[in-house]
Amino acid sequence: MPAVDKLLLEEALQDSPQTRSLLSVFEEDAGTLTEYTNQLLQAMQRVYGAQNEMCLATQQLSKQLLAYEKQACFYFQHFALGKGDEEVISTLHYFSKVVDELNILHSELAKQLADTMILPIIQFREKDLTEVSTLKDLFGLASTEHDVSMAKYSRLPKRKENEKHKAEVAKEVANARRKQHLSSLQYYCALNALQYRKRVAMMEPMLGYTRGQVWTVKLQLGLSLGKVKRCSPALIDSLCICFVLFFSIQGELETEAEKMRISQQDLISVNESVYTPDSDVTSPDINRNLIQKAGYLNLRHKTGLVTTTWERLYFFTQGGNLMCQPRGAVAGGLIQDLDNCSVMAVDCEDRRYCFQITTPTGKTYERKAFFEDSQLCLPVQILFHCLLS
Repeated sequence: MPAVDKLLLEEALQDSPQTRSLLSVFEEDAGTLTEYTNQLLQAMQRVYGAQNEMCLATQQLSKQLLAYEKQACFYFQHFALGKGDEEVISTLHYFSKVVDELNILHSELAKQLADTMILPIIQFREKDLTEVSTLKDLFGLASTEHDVSMAKYSRLPKRKENEKHKAEVAKEVANARRKQHLSSLQYYCALNALQYRKRVAMMEPMLGYTRGQVWTVKLQLGLSLGKVKRCSPALIDSLCICFVLFFSIQGELETEAEKMRISQQDLISVNESVYTPDSDVTSPDINRNLIQKAGYLNLRHKTGLVTTTWERLYFFTQGGNLMCQPRGAVAGGLIQDLDNCSVMAVDCEDRRYCFQITTPTGKTYERKAFFEDSQLCLPVQILFHCLLS
């Protein structure tokens, strides 16, 4: 079976725009699958309803055939001329028994359709698709909570008398980030598993339908010919291929689910400092061999003569260029060629850990580092050397 697309669990913590863009594709696919599943269920319920109607119709037909002998029922009165109808009556009795036997087959087929066609598609919709929808809502709430806590933390004043308040907000950010990480892992796992489960869900009902119809036809032929007739070799081969593929997909789903479970356990067992803001500001881990860096920064924009605003954006380096990709954007755009640029730490009244990039023409970009990229905090000169290397 061809490989399926996957969301990388390792990228859930960084929550980059690239990952969000890929996530939106999975979400669109899940939405389309939900709509199609509802339409497929309606078509299958129509088939099941028709089979039930066949059962009721054959029951009524059998009773009506027997009613000829009585010559009186709810629907018609005595025949005025009923002499010599013995052969007709015996023949109708025979047909009534045949219809009753066929009705047993129709009833059994209706039961099989309910168990092997309708039930699996309903379970897929109510369990798997509903789970994805619920996890999507939880992920959205966790992301919003994380964004709010990050905005609150980034606006903390620099005065030392607010260290207690800073610790409280930092704890709030850590809790929100841990919650978002866990919800994203669960959401990604569900979307990845859905790529396998949708294949199982599309095949299982039709295998049940085909098997039920084949069983009914074989018994109907047995009633008419006095023995059970075997199906054609081509049909048997086709069903065997479908069942082999079905069980193969189920096996791959179980294997992939176990891999994701182990990976998820490893990812949520990380050190608490991963979630804590500025956990390594006092002793940052500097990587002097860094040739590429990516993460979220706050970029300051002028909104007036003396007023400014900060915007949280995703930055990354690529081929000596500083790139930026807002959340929701399909791809990043060039911000600045880093050749011959200079960088220095700056003091901002409303932000901490700020640095400014100056181009050869004198144009400046002022940014505030987030804790997701602690290497962007201190010392800035070493960081910029890494960016240019």
